[in-house]
Amino acid sequence: MKAWIRLALAALLMAAWGLACAAGTPPPPPGEGRSLLIRSETVALDPAKPSRDRLGALRYLGGLELRSPDPALGGLSGLWVSPDGRDLRAVSDQGWWLRAKVVYGPGGGLAGLEAARLGPLLDPAARPLQGKRNRDAEGLAAQDGGFLVSFERNHRLWRYPAPEGLAGRPRPLSLPPWLAASPKNSGVEAVTALADGRLVLLAEDATGGPLTLGALGDGARWQKISYRLHADFKPTALAALPQGGCLVLERAYSPVLGARARLGWLPPEQLRPGAELAPVILAELSPPLTTDNFEGLALAPAPEGGWRVFMLSDDNYSPLQRTLLLLFHLPAGPWR
Repeated sequence: MKAWIRLALAALLMAAWGLACAAGTPPPPPGEGRSLLIRSETVALDPAKPSRDRLGALRYLGGLELRSPDPALGGLSGLWVSPDGRDLRAVSDQGWWLRAKVVYGPGGGLAGLEAARLGPLLDPAARPLQGKRNRDAEGLAAQDGGFLVSFERNHRLWRYPAPEGLAGRPRPLSLPPWLAASPKNSGVEAVTALADGRLVLLAEDATGGPLTLGALGDGARWQKISYRLHADFKPTALAALPQGGCLVLERAYSPVLGARARLGWLPPEQLRPGAELAPVILAELSPPLTTDNFEGLALAPAPEGGWRVFMLSDDNYSPLQRTLLLLFHLPAGPWR
């Protein structure tokens, strides 16, 4: 057996072991969840050149590798950060919600997370989600003081309304049939609420072809859109801009090139029924820069103008991957 085959098999076995351990962790009680200790270590954008801070249109403001003695921390796939940049929410593909306060250093870079709590996402009957098929939360977006969460495998879209938000009981929304029919592990990863109130959904890979599918609507009525895929990049997150349009995060992985990510801009004029979306690419992150399986994206106004851009990686509960939270500054658009 060739060495690379042995390494690949070992990686798969270790990833499966990590996932099994996480899946076997008993859920905390509903409501406010339990306190979670998160340890963080700063990471450079370029480990070989720690002073580097430019990535396409972005300026790097620092990043963290997040760890916890609690094995439930991991698999973080959806991200939201409050407009003041202090309050963080995330959801895990094992059915957890995470809440924490973001701590900044003197220069405005990330310094850590504190006051973290972890709890189970509930179903409409107020029961913790059971089984991987039902727990696979992927997309997260704020709406009307509450949150929208999209799920894969058992494809669905739920609204967790205020005031309880992610700790409360959800209300199911309709999912258009062309997205409900997505392959089990390639459903709606990206969701956001636009400035005009419309919702945008994008499936990771609904067709297996050069386009994936999405939808524009209000949670009850939907209109079809599509999204052009580039190479092996797939959309994993959306973040709306107050002036219209949104940013989109894409990720890719191959054994040769490793884990990569791209950040793009979808101008407001693209977001119309029947459109084929094609983002303006703002930055691409690839080895040997610090990268992993990025699936979470959030925006907050930057004190100096423009935007704080947060990117969060899903470690798949694998000891070979990391939970990374990176922070960038994006100057005010438009970006052409």
